[in-house]
Amino acid sequence: MRKASIFAAVWGISLLISALLRFWGQQHPQPLQPSVLPVLALLFVPSGLMAGWLLWSSRGSGESE
Repeated sequence: MRKASIFAAVWGISLLISALLRFWGQQHPQPLQPSVLPVLALLFVPSGLMAGWLLWSSRGSGESE
């Protein structure tokens, strides 16, 4: 039962965010011009965090030998 409530909550929040973004897009129809720094951050930070996590978790487990 707990998994179903978490699943429903995540889907509900996602639908709310989607509806809010759609409403905002209708109010501001001109194209969004992102700057370079946020785009690079969104591109490289998640992969860097994942690589760091993988390196940290394999430390001492014998998998890297």
